[in-house]
Amino acid sequence: MLGVHPNTVRAWTDQGRLRCLRINERGDRRYRATELQGFLHAAAPGEMRSEASGTSALAPSTDAAQPLSSAAVDPVEGGRLALLAELSRLCASTGDSDAALRAVASTLRRAGGFESVAIGERMASGMKLRVLDASARRKASGFELDARLVEVCLRDGRPIAAPRSPVVSGVTGRWRPPPVGSSAVEIYVPVSTSGRAWGVLAVESPPERPLDRHDLDLLRTVGNQLAMALGWARIRHRLREQRAQSQALAKVTTGLSSRLGLPAILASLVDSAMTLFGAQRSAVYLLRADGRLEAHVTRNLSDAYIAAVTGMEQPFLGAVIQGELRSVAIPGFATDPRSAELREAVLAEGYDTLTVAPLVADGKAIGTLALYHDRCREWDSDDLQVLEALGAQAAVAVNNARNYQQMAGWAAQLQSIQQLGARLTRLTTVADIGQAIASELRQLIDYHNVRVYRVRDEEVVPVAWRGEIGEYTDEHDDQLRVTVGEGITGWVALHGQAQYLPNAATDPRSQTIPGTEDDLDESMLLAPMLYEDRVIGVIVLSKLGIDQFPGADSVRLLEIYASLAAQAMANADATEQLRAQSERLERQLASQKELMRATESILSTLDPQAVMESMADRLGAMVPADNLFISAHDVEKRLLEPILARGADAEHYFDRTLSDDEGVSGWILEHGEAQLVPDQLSDPRVAHFQALGPQAGALIVAPLRARDRVSGLVTLERLGPDAAFTEEEFELVQLFSGHVSIALQNARAHRAVEIRAQTDALTGLKNHGTFVEHLALAAERRAPFSLLLIDLDDFKSFNDRRGHEAGNVLLAGIGAALTGSSRETDEVFRYGGDEFAMLLPATDSAGAVAVAEKVRRAVASVRSPGSRRHSGVTCSIGVATFPLDGHDRRSLMVAADRACYLAKHGGRDRIATAVMGEAPEVETSDEPLIARLRVEEQPIGALVA
Repeated sequence: MLGVHPNTVRAWTDQGRLRCLRINERGDRRYRATELQGFLHAAAPGEMRSEASGTSALAPSTDAAQPLSSAAVDPVEGGRLALLAELSRLCASTGDSDAALRAVASTLRRAGGFESVAIGERMASGMKLRVLDASARRKASGFELDARLVEVCLRDGRPIAAPRSPVVSGVTGRWRPPPVGSSAVEIYVPVSTSGRAWGVLAVESPPERPLDRHDLDLLRTVGNQLAMALGWARIRHRLREQRAQSQALAKVTTGLSSRLGLPAILASLVDSAMTLFGAQRSAVYLLRADGRLEAHVTRNLSDAYIAAVTGMEQPFLGAVIQGELRSVAIPGFATDPRSAELREAVLAEGYDTLTVAPLVADGKAIGTLALYHDRCREWDSDDLQVLEALGAQAAVAVNNARNYQQMAGWAAQLQSIQQLGARLTRLTTVADIGQAIASELRQLIDYHNVRVYRVRDEEVVPVAWRGEIGEYTDEHDDQLRVTVGEGITGWVALHGQAQYLPNAATDPRSQTIPGTEDDLDESMLLAPMLYEDRVIGVIVLSKLGIDQFPGADSVRLLEIYASLAAQAMANADATEQLRAQSERLERQLASQKELMRATESILSTLDPQAVMESMADRLGAMVPADNLFISAHDVEKRLLEPILARGADAEHYFDRTLSDDEGVSGWILEHGEAQLVPDQLSDPRVAHFQALGPQAGALIVAPLRARDRVSGLVTLERLGPDAAFTEEEFELVQLFSGHVSIALQNARAHRAVEIRAQTDALTGLKNHGTFVEHLALAAERRAPFSLLLIDLDDFKSFNDRRGHEAGNVLLAGIGAALTGSSRETDEVFRYGGDEFAMLLPATDSAGAVAVAEKVRRAVASVRSPGSRRHSGVTCSIGVATFPLDGHDRRSLMVAADRACYLAKHGGRDRIATAVMGEAPEVETSDEPLIARLRVEEQPIGALVA
C-alpha cells in the first residue's frame, strides 16, 4: 500500500521511529490506525490536507497542520467504539425486540449522520419494514426497501452497497468507494439469526458525503449486534413459551389424572390443547374395533366435516396414529396430497394447518388429538414434543377411565380374595395354609380337585390336596410328587407362568397321574406362587370336562390368590425360620454359658492329664456322642497315640495306633482344619476299626493345637444311619477345642517350669529344694519309709586332678548310676555339691541297706570321663528309717546324717545305719548339721533371695 520494503520497516522499528505489531518472522507488519495516520501525516502532510474535505461524518477531520503522534488516541476510532458500545447497550437493555430495533435505528442515524436507517424482516409473504428512522425530507420522498438489493444481500450473506440515483445502474457484487463528491450511497447489511437470514439493515448516506469503508465495517458490526439481540430475544420468547407450556401441561396433567369419567377427560383435553397452542378448532377421535374413528369431543368443527372424517374406511388420521406414533404438523393441509379424500371438506371448513398427536397406551394407538389453525402455524420439534407429551398423558387418562369400569367389576372378587388372603396370613405353618387353600378356594372358583404344592430344591412336593368326586378322591403323596420341569405342574414351577388347559389330555406337557385314565376329559388351571420373583409353590385346580373354567378371568383370579398364598407361605417360612433361629440361639446361648464354665474350670487346671479328663467330661455333656477319643501326635514316631477314650468303642481305640498320615486324622494334621463328616461310610478318609468293620455314623474331628503345630486330636462319633451333627455342634466343638488347646499349653508350660524348678540342671536329678519338700510330705503321711544320705569320697581330689569340667561329667555319671540302682518307686535327689539323697517309700531298715549296697557298688563302678578306668571315687552312705530312727523330718535327717558321718570316718566306701550312729563311741558335732537343717527349713523363695 505504501511501497515501503519490510526491511525498512524493520529498521525503523529497531530505531524506535515506528511502533508496530509483528505478525510473522519475515518482518511484515500490521499497523494500528492511529499509528498509520501519524505515519501518513509525517510522510505526506499535503496529501492528507487535500482529502480533508471528503472525511466521513463518523470521522471528522483533525487539524491537518499538526502531525499526529504515534501514541495519540484517534478520536474517530473512539467515536465509533462509543457508538457501538451504546448500540450494544440498547440491544441488551430490553426484552422488547421492537423497542430495541427502534432505539438502535434512531441512535445509529443521529450519531452516524445518516439520511435514513431502516430494518426489514423477511416474512413468508415478502420483506416487511419493521423500523424506519429517516429525515423528514427522506420520509417525504417515500421510502421503500430496494427488493433487488435485499435479494442479493440475503442470497450472498454479505453487505451490498450501491449509488442511489434516478437511473439505477444495477447491483454491484463488490463495493467500490465512490469518488469524492459523488451522489449518496446506500448499504444493505444482512441480519442472520440461528443460521438463517432474518432480514436486512439498510442505511442511506446524506447528500453531503459518501459512505466509506469505515462506515461499511461499522454497519457490518451493527448488523451482527442486531442478529445477536434478535437471537436472544427469540430465545427469551421461546423460553417464556416453554415455561407457559410446561405450566399448562402440568396443570392439564393434574386435571386429567384427577378424573375418571371419559367424557370429562376428553373435554378437558381439547380445551387445554386449544388454549395451549392457540388452535381455533380441536377434536378427539378414538379408534373403534373396526379401525374407524369415532369423534368423542369436538370444538368449532361442523357436523359435515366430522361426518367426512369418521365416514372414511381408512381415514388419514388413523393411518397417521397407527404408523410411527409421532405427532405430525401439516401447514396448508388443503393442498397437501394426503388430504385428497378430505379436500372438499377441508376447503369448506376453512382451516390451514392440521396437527395430529396420537393417543398411545401400552404401545398401541387408541385415538388421536387433532388441532386446527385457520392460519399457517409453524411447529418446531419442541412444540411437537409438548403436544406428544399431552397426548401421552391424555392416553393414560383415557386408558384409566376405561379400566375403571372393568376394575369396578372386579372389586367384589378382589374383596373376596382379600378376605381369603387375610385368613391365610393368620396361619403360621405351611400345612395349615395348604389345608386352608384346599378348603376355601372354592369360594372364588368352582373345581372338582385342588392340589397345593411347595417347591423345595428340585422337587415339587404336595402339601395339601382335596378331591370332590370319585376320580380325584384316592390321590396320595407319592402319586402327586414331581420334579421341577416334569409335567404341567413342574413346567409352571420352572417357568413361573399361569396356565389354563381347556383340554389337559391334549397338552404335550401334561403327565397322567399313575392309576388314572390317560384320555380323561379334564380342564386344568394352574398358577405359580411367586415370592420375590421366585416360584415357591403351585396351585392346581382340575375339573372334569373340556373348557370348564371361564378362561382369562379365572386365570387372573387364581394368579391374584396365588400371590396372596405365596405371601402367606413366605411368612410361614419366615416364622418357622425365626422359630428355628430362636431355638438355635437358645441352644447356642446355653452352650456358650456351659463353654464358659468349662473353660474356667479347664483353665484353672495345671495338670495336662486332668485337663483332658475335664475336657472329656464337659464336651460329652455339651455335645452328646457315642464315642469320644483324644489322641496325641508323636512327631518323632509319626504316630497318633491314644490318650483317652470314652464310649462304646473305647477298648478298640486303645488297641489301635494310627500313623500321622492316615484317615481323617492325617488330613487334619496336614491341613490344621477341623472336619465334619456327615456320612463316614461315604468318606474314603475315615479309618474304621478293623475289628468292627465299617460303621454308619457321623464324625467331628478337631485339632488340639500347640504353638506351632497340631499336638493332638479330639474325635466325637455318633453311630447309626440317621446319626448327624449340626453346624452349631461343629462350631461348638471347634471353639471348645481351641480353649482346651490353650489350657493344655498352659498346663504343659506350667509343668515344664515346675520340672525346671525341681530339677538339678547338671545331673537331671531332683534338686535340694524338692528333697526338703518331699521329705516333709513323706513324714506328714506317717507311712514307713527310709532315707539314704550319700556322700562321695575323694571327689575333691578328683576335681583337683582332672578339673571342674571332668568333675561335672563325673557327677552326671554318678547321678545316672544312682537312678539306675534305684527302684521305680524310689526318688533320687542331688542334695548339694558331692552329696546325694534317696527316699525309699515303704522300705524298712533291711531293705534300705540292700538298696544302699547296690548304690555303693554302682558308684564305685563309674568310670572316669574319657577313660575305661574307674574314677576312684566311692561313697559313704547313711541309712535312717521312719519312724524307727526319727519321728519327724528333723530327727530323721539328724539320724541319717550321723550314720553317714560314721561311715565316712569309719573308712569310707561303706554303709552305716542310724542305730550304729547312736553308739557311745561315735562322737560327732551336730553344729554343721543343725546349721544345714536351719537352712533347709527356710522357704524356697527365701533360699532363692
